[in-house]
Amino acid sequence: MPLSKTDIAEFLQFEKSGWEKAADSYHSHWGPLSRQSAVPMLDAAKVISGSRVLDVATGAGYIAAEAEGRGAIVSGIDFSTAQVNLAKKTYPSIDFQQGDADELNFDEDSIDAVVIGFGVNHFPDPERVFAEVYRVLKAGGIFAYTVWASPEQNPGFSIILSAIEEFGNAANNLPPAPPYFRFANAEESRDTLSDIGFREPRTLIVPQYWNHQSPDMVFDAFYYGAVRATAMLRAQSLPVQKQIKAKARNEVLQYHKNDRFMIPVPAALSYATK
Repeated sequence: MPLSKTDIAEFLQFEKSGWEKAADSYHSHWGPLSRQSAVPMLDAAKVISGSRVLDVATGAGYIAAEAEGRGAIVSGIDFSTAQVNLAKKTYPSIDFQQGDADELNFDEDSIDAVVIGFGVNHFPDPERVFAEVYRVLKAGGIFAYTVWASPEQNPGFSIILSAIEEFGNAANNLPPAPPYFRFANAEESRDTLSDIGFREPRTLIVPQYWNHQSPDMVFDAFYYGAVRATAMLRAQSLPVQKQIKAKARNEVLQYHKNDRFMIPVPAALSYATK
């Protein structure tokens, strides 16, 4: 069920406020993980030297940087000033701008490939964003995006979410939000993209792994490096937080290998052609 206008406004305020504070901590805790799907995404989008690429919800600019490394002409946008500043600092040669995904400041039929890495689940109205992507793409251009795979395929998320479900309260007065794993479902992505007008939509699972030295790093990533998940965890009482952390730690111990903890956190990569 779509969010109401009031819910959308509340959700956007929550997200914008959160990402202004979380840019550096996300970069630290999630960056080494989320950049692992950049190459498969750009391959799916057929990004080559000379391609005009728009990276929406660019964050720290990982995908934009990978595209630039291929010789593409790249722009990155994000609604968070902190994220844009971090991206400019990390990759100063790339054009990064502050902007909204549902009102892209680019001409119609001007972009060869639009990519969104783990941003779609943060949009209150994804269909509006997808329509904007369709508008700016050239005929034959490709749209590709990643979201986190659903918990049943995704041990990294399942570890935390199952612990919250067992000991805590997932809602805890957070603002209403779209279904977080909606576009991890291949049929949902296919149908939504097709309704916009995209052709030949496909979804595949891309393996990704957290590679940690500490069994507490998964909990720490959610507790310090996110927005909604961080708010959800911090809203729990201290005794409940300790229970969640202990359960997560015990789950992570099962992934111990060669003095490291290798936790699968796959991405669902969807792509389609205009």
